Amino acid sequence: FGLIVCTDIRYPALSRRLVQKHNVDVLLQPACFSRDISFRTWKPFRETRAVENGAYFVAGNYAGTDYGEAAVVPPWVDEDHEPTVLGTDEGYLLAQLDRNVL
Repeated sequence: FGLIVCTDIRYPALSRRLVQKHNVDVLLQPACFSRDISFRTWKPFRETRAVENGAYFVAGNYAGTDYGEAAVVPPWVDEDHEPTVLGTDEGYLLAQLDRNVL
């Protein structure tokens, strides 16, 4: 597991270094993204970091109407491999992470 915090998601070199130099299979991102003007960028950043690094991306966020959408993103995203995303209510995600997919 490799940890990136909040806006570290905007810097692809950090995720790449964790995966390539430290053999990370899962990028973890605890965050506090509110539904402001930048919230819309969070989903494509998560998917991009997962796909470009061939790693799972697990993103946490606060719950509530102004936050939400915590996700588990697989290393490849298409119609058959969609991210699992929570809504705005408190909850948790269960995901099976398969190293054979990497």
